[in-house]
Amino acid sequence: MLRTRFCWPRLAALLLAAGVLTQLSTAAETPSSGKSANQAAPAINPFGDTPAAQVSAVSAPPAGTSPAADKFATALDEPAPAAAVSSGNVEMKMEEPAGSATATVEAAADSTGGSPVELPIEDAPLEPAITAEAATEPLAPIPDAQQDGGAKIEAAGFNGITPGASKLADVEKAWGKPTRQGTLGGRLVHLYSVPPFNQIEVSYAGDKVASIVIRLEKTFAATDVAQQLELGQIRPVYVSNALGEILGQAYPERGVLFSFAPSKDPTKVRNEVAQIILEPISAEPFVLRAETNLLRRVDLSISDLQAALKLDPSNGRAHWLHARALAAKGDHGSALAAATSAVELEPGDALFRVTRAQCLGQTGAIAEAINEAQKAVQASNSRPHVKARAQCLLGDLYSSGPQPDYRQAFAYHSDAIKSADALTADQHPAIRVAAKEVMLDAYLGAAHDIAWGRWNQRETAVPRWLERASQQAQDLSTNERGGGEHQFRVASRALASHVGLQGKVDPGEWTDRAAILGQELIDAAEDAARKRQLQWELGAALYDAVQVYQMRGEHAKALEYGEKAVASLEAGIDASRTVPDAAYLLGRLYFRLGAIHAIGKGNHSTAVTWFDKAVPVLKQAAGEAKAADSARLGETFVSMGVSYWESNQRDLAVSLTKQGVELMQQAVKDGVLQSSSLQVPYGNLATMNRQLGNTEEASKYLQQAAQLKETSLK
Repeated sequence: MLRTRFCWPRLAALLLAAGVLTQLSTAAETPSSGKSANQAAPAINPFGDTPAAQVSAVSAPPAGTSPAADKFATALDEPAPAAAVSSGNVEMKMEEPAGSATATVEAAADSTGGSPVELPIEDAPLEPAITAEAATEPLAPIPDAQQDGGAKIEAAGFNGITPGASKLADVEKAWGKPTRQGTLGGRLVHLYSVPPFNQIEVSYAGDKVASIVIRLEKTFAATDVAQQLELGQIRPVYVSNALGEILGQAYPERGVLFSFAPSKDPTKVRNEVAQIILEPISAEPFVLRAETNLLRRVDLSISDLQAALKLDPSNGRAHWLHARALAAKGDHGSALAAATSAVELEPGDALFRVTRAQCLGQTGAIAEAINEAQKAVQASNSRPHVKARAQCLLGDLYSSGPQPDYRQAFAYHSDAIKSADALTADQHPAIRVAAKEVMLDAYLGAAHDIAWGRWNQRETAVPRWLERASQQAQDLSTNERGGGEHQFRVASRALASHVGLQGKVDPGEWTDRAAILGQELIDAAEDAARKRQLQWELGAALYDAVQVYQMRGEHAKALEYGEKAVASLEAGIDASRTVPDAAYLLGRLYFRLGAIHAIGKGNHSTAVTWFDKAVPVLKQAAGEAKAADSARLGETFVSMGVSYWESNQRDLAVSLTKQGVELMQQAVKDGVLQSSSLQVPYGNLATMNRQLGNTEEASKYLQQAAQLKETSLK
């Protein structure tokens, strides 16, 4: 999956400042306030809120030796006080004298491009819109780190001095007076020559050491430096500017940053270290690394976010990412709590509100979710890519819930396409890719709205919208180096749309695509949680295929894909998923496969083998069912009761039918089911009780069925 690299502004600024500090070694003792012609401008993220993970981590290879590595040596000093949760500090000593290297990276301004999109009016033949193509050369993706173990958090120090713990007096006592001094960004900076390094720069916040910059005389391979500094077991993370150009990499557990020598090709990373920067342990690198792994290593992301929140509980972005990670694992209740914390900490951040709206929708609070998404639209006028995402989400929310409004949903999906189209050629990868993602989801949302709503020529319009979505997914894969997730998303949503078309369109092509792409993603997944999530998504997609084939009367295919769906859903379910969210769907699939045998083939004995799996799951779900689900569950129990009766399991048949009737009666009271729907269940109970010799019970149910029949005839 593509992850456009995200720049954490403070870390990027620190790396850029490391290059700027070189001036101090040749300037007067107190530098002037003028700006050098070749001085690097601070890298400022113009949006600061990319909706997907925006960097990629790299891993050091196994320990080894090389000529470059021989230039280094490491040693451990006695533990010193460390920042936050640290329990010690790692001291570093290096033999090579230091020189200087300055990286110059400039942040570019926003730009938008594209053209208005013409959209169809309702009840007209619907055609997908054509959008502008992206004009920016993509950056190559970077593989994730392979280290899985959690490293101990210990702040790194240098020659007895630890950022965040040591004071100016400690430095002067250990190193003497500085050779030069000046100010940068309002902070005091001292220059030292500490053998074997000629240039060591110490920055102070008040009287405490804020950072130490160790300059190398020449560059060394990052893997060699990491090995010699005993950082090989820590998962590093790249730090980039707003355009995705890599400035260096951070080691969160040590507070260590490598500043890379600039690369001639901004699409390629020059993993050669020019400076080593030490700073106090802080939350930002953990958050950055968590965002890197969010889509592929969910458990690792959650671990990093927990560390970040321990260091800084008021970090809104950490809470926001935590919400997304928890939602990816299916823990929607905890995800909502985390998203709410993010919004409370930073109420003006529209993207945080978008995520909270998503979480509300996933917990079934549709009205509240719509309200939150509308607030996100209002708060995102200066961030059009976030506004487009909020509009797309509003479309999704209006098309869900017990009373979907597909016309309103289509209007919001259309607005999202208009808002995103102008951004699909933006020079900033985070904005451009976010816009393309919205375009993809809005096309799929529009196809869903048309398939499930009341529109003309649905059977011809939906495939066209799906084809446009497929083209958008291909663009993301080709021009943005995305993975197969985009095409899998298209295939999955296409099958959901085919359910809305009630089997009038053959789902074969999309079923095959979903099965192949889903399995490829599962096989490639590195993280157990991610693998389970993909297995669940594949199972849900195949469940939709089962429904379509059942509608088309193609029972053999329905059973074939139904068994594959069962295998995927069973592999994908875990303890973090709630019954209504996960087990309920699996129970519905068990029931559907049994119903195909019972109704499609008249084979009740085989049907009850599936119902035996469905009953305990659906009974548990019945205790937590919402009003909209009560009717469906009630009818399900009544239907299963028939097969159990025919299979001579009569007590269970009566019990299930009674429970089904109770659920349906409640649905009638709640106004979500017509009372006439109870005629058949009452008739079934009358027949069952009569054959069991319960004459009085049989008479009662016959009378109730007759009353409903009379009422319906009036």
